[in-house]
Amino acid sequence: MAINANQIAVTKIYPGNYTNVLKYWHETKSVDFNNENGYAETLTNQPIGGPVGVVFRPGWIAQQAVGYVDLSYQALGSVNQLEYYTTPYASGGASNKAFTNGTVIIPSPDYHKDVRADITTGIKVPSGAYVYRVGLRVDGGDVVSSGVAGGSATPQLGLGPGLGVGLSTTPSASGFYATVVGSNSRIENGSFNSSNAWNGANMHRVTAETEYALATVGNLGGAAASGLGQASGIYDPRAGVGKLSGKDKALALCEVCWLVPDQPPKRSDIVLQPAGIVESSVYTSTSPS
Repeated sequence: MAINANQIAVTKIYPGNYTNVLKYWHETKSVDFNNENGYAETLTNQPIGGPVGVVFRPGWIAQQAVGYVDLSYQALGSVNQLEYYTTPYASGGASNKAFTNGTVIIPSPDYHKDVRADITTGIKVPSGAYVYRVGLRVDGGDVVSSGVAGGSATPQLGLGPGLGVGLSTTPSASGFYATVVGSNSRIENGSFNSSNAWNGANMHRVTAETEYALATVGNLGGAAASGLGQASGIYDPRAGVGKLSGKDKALALCEVCWLVPDQPPKRSDIVLQPAGIVESSVYTSTSPS
């Protein structure tokens, strides 16, 4: 049973021995280097990230994905850190459209991006997972909907699976969202919200690998079509000619937490003598008495 195709390893630790944070960060890549003889060599599929899960209680693996979406500048198809902050989101213009949706970036924990690059393919929740928490925070600056065609006076940002009928901020058959709702055409810096469900009766079970992404959202009209749909955009009003960077940028900080059933124990999970199963006649004899 494949737990997560993107996963390198799971560290099995229990309460009292909790030493790893449940970061989703992971990657494998080919590494080029010169060997001791000065010749170039390539090692393929080398693990350069992880671990990304923990057995917090026997039988269940907990995983957490934490990343961000840049609300100050558009990526324009580039994922290179030096080229990323090139064009601001804005209220209009052919190349300065407002932000409407974006893929969550999982930042690499490594300073050297050429060794371990950011994950730019989004938060991928594996099939069979039970999502129990979705969290969202705006950090770094206000974002507004002023001047956007069809812009709402109460703009909303939402983090969750694909938009559509049945989605809500509580677990449903379609999944669930965390939404941050603004007022007066503005979502203020520091706004946050989360949706939580911590029991098997109302966790959302994912039946196929699903990307959780960020979008501007609005409620669909009509009882027969209740859910969340794509809404008009928002943008950082400070992101003009000057390029914002670092802590000055408006980011949407995104979190998704889920559980997956652990695999049954393997032979390596039990302690055997080197020659195989060697029983003690005193303590572990299985001879009938």
